[in-house]
Amino acid sequence: MKVYFKNLDGIRFIAALLVILQHTSEYKADTHAALPNSMLHQFKEFGGYGVTLFFVLSGFLIFYLLFAEHEFKKTISVKSFYIRRVLRIWPLYFGFGLIQIFGIDWAMKHMGNPVDTPVLENLFYLFTFSINLQLLFATLNRGIIELYWSVCIEEQFYLVAPWLVKKWYKSILYIILGMIAIAFVFKFYMRYLDVSQGVDFNNNNPLYLFTLCRIDNFGMGILAAYIYFNKNIYAKVEKYVTNKWIQVCVALFTLLYMIKVIPMPQFEQDYFFATTPSILYAYLILAASTGNFFVNLEKPILKSLGKYSYGIYVYHAVLSQLVLMAFMKMIPGKNIFTYDILYPITSVIVTAIVAGLSYELYEKHFMKLKQKFTIIKNRDV
Repeated sequence: MKVYFKNLDGIRFIAALLVILQHTSEYKADTHAALPNSMLHQFKEFGGYGVTLFFVLSGFLIFYLLFAEHEFKKTISVKSFYIRRVLRIWPLYFGFGLIQIFGIDWAMKHMGNPVDTPVLENLFYLFTFSINLQLLFATLNRGIIELYWSVCIEEQFYLVAPWLVKKWYKSILYIILGMIAIAFVFKFYMRYLDVSQGVDFNNNNPLYLFTLCRIDNFGMGILAAYIYFNKNIYAKVEKYVTNKWIQVCVALFTLLYMIKVIPMPQFEQDYFFATTPSILYAYLILAASTGNFFVNLEKPILKSLGKYSYGIYVYHAVLSQLVLMAFMKMIPGKNIFTYDILYPITSVIVTAIVAGLSYELYEKHFMKLKQKFTIIKNRDV
């Protein structure tokens, strides 16, 4: 059985692009070389929005496929689900993760900034998929693979995902609402610990990194999948989902919200900085997946970039910093065109090429094996 959602590969790439735009701006600021950085203010939250978009999209796709499997097989093969996740996530996660952990000291030494990282500690958090918790509770060091925190949150969530459908399919709507409620409770609790109790979270925001504060993002995506999967419910809202004027308005509002033209109230900024975007993203993902979207994201280049988006996310930090170093050494002057336009575009291109090669030459072998355990297919390999 096969299910295909139009436009979602394009949305995957948009999520990865948002992360790159923030980080390339931050890397320029970190050099203290007074490089042009005119979009730093607008882009400084883009990475968080990109990760939130990944979470919502993951909840939508994973649970729609689980709903379809349950309807088709009357149960869920939890074993096959875990095998599929392992084959998709682990090869790149461990492959590049180990290279970074064992190579960071060597790389920093040759860059003239030697460090001595706790390798065993970093390996522990890598292998337990808890780097988000390392960032909150452990000793910070240059060897932490920081960007893996979001992958770890997804993996932690995947531990329970198939069981929610297998055991409580008939009550799944209540499960979804319960997930959102739990996230709200933990947002207030973790902020209380941070502000009122003075708990040391390594100067990181626990609402950003703690898994239970993030499950509302998945929940919004699951809710969109539930609506779309249940045709009786979807029929009642279809006219609002497929109305292109509404889609344009929501997309425009989302963009203005993200670039801070629409101000965010302080209360929302403190507690719901990822919740409001996840609601907007859930609507846009649902609208896009119908195929009746105001913009066509089914372009071959976008589909390929979406397919490579996991690799783009994993590789972009290292590659973007290498590109910046090359620019600073090889291109004289500090003009806006070079650093505000050419540098991020080059970073995207270089990262996309490396991610594409990684997928085609390395990850694809595991993806083909993954198909043997796939009951509801949503992509050809």
